[in-house]
Amino acid sequence: MGAAVLSAGGGSFPYLELLALLEQLSQAPPVKLVAADCVSDTARIALVAMMGAPLPMFERFADPQHFARPVRVLARHLKSEFDYVMGYEIGSMNALIPVMVAAELGLPLIDADTLGRSFPEIQMSALSIEGVDMTPLAVSDIRANDIVLDHAANGAWVERLLRPLATACGSILAMAGSHTGAQIKTCAHHGTYSRAMRIGKAIREAQTAHQDPVDALLRHERGHIVLRGKIVDIERRADDGFVRGRALIRPEGGGDPGVVHFQNEYSLVEHNGRHVAMVPDLIALLGSERGEPLGTEALRYGQYVSVLRLPPMPRHLTPKALAVLGPRSFGYDFDYMTQDMETRS
Repeated sequence: MGAAVLSAGGGSFPYLELLALLEQLSQAPPVKLVAADCVSDTARIALVAMMGAPLPMFERFADPQHFARPVRVLARHLKSEFDYVMGYEIGSMNALIPVMVAAELGLPLIDADTLGRSFPEIQMSALSIEGVDMTPLAVSDIRANDIVLDHAANGAWVERLLRPLATACGSILAMAGSHTGAQIKTCAHHGTYSRAMRIGKAIREAQTAHQDPVDALLRHERGHIVLRGKIVDIERRADDGFVRGRALIRPEGGGDPGVVHFQNEYSLVEHNGRHVAMVPDLIALLGSERGEPLGTEALRYGQYVSVLRLPPMPRHLTPKALAVLGPRSFGYDFDYMTQDMETRS
């Protein structure tokens, strides 16, 4: 549940992936979660993720062997085994896939990721923002195709090279990269699995106590509601390997509808002629009935939702981060503007 909130719309509650993971763990030892600070500088860490669009994953169960395959391909390429597994991003299914890979390979999982939430493109990783070489990378599709990208000029070129490949492979591509403990300790967002579990616990406890999960989440994450109402129109399309579109939400009590834009993740909320939330704010939509986070693929006409703005991480607001994570990187012609709310420490 917490991973779905941190996905910023890039996936709802990853129910199918959770079922697959529970089945896997029923036949394997528990996965050990390790703090990033406890990893040695020379440790070899396999970073993993699903690259593509969330919608096609509804058509199949996540296969642990598929997502572990590029790790094995990369190990053969490097002629070196890995010591740990870590996720590229903490959101939705990409929070559970690293757990599957760690269980499949019998390796510990690091309590960190490289985004602190979900973003749609590879160069938005903290590794790329900090100038760390993201190659070599290995990718595997659901058939029998494995490819190693030995070197790329930068993270943006990794995105340009791999995105068309992901599209050609049905928008489901297992990805693995190789980094050292020193790089992870310096660049990664630490403690993101722990944060996701705390958020999920707050929502679950509120549901169990018949309290408002939205209020519980806002107390926990210091956010606020920017719009609450009924979805009256939804546009969604697959484009260049992404799910893009917008949702129109008519506010409670009437008035002009607000607009939520997305590119895999929610990127901008407009209401009454104002930009009330924008990347790198963490924008989340929660269903009003049960307070569960809704991904872009789960939005439907007639749903009553709360649109939340959660504060961005300070590291997402540095000039070099905003150059990659800010509104202009999503095609908007304006810069990030703070909403006078404290950032997340």
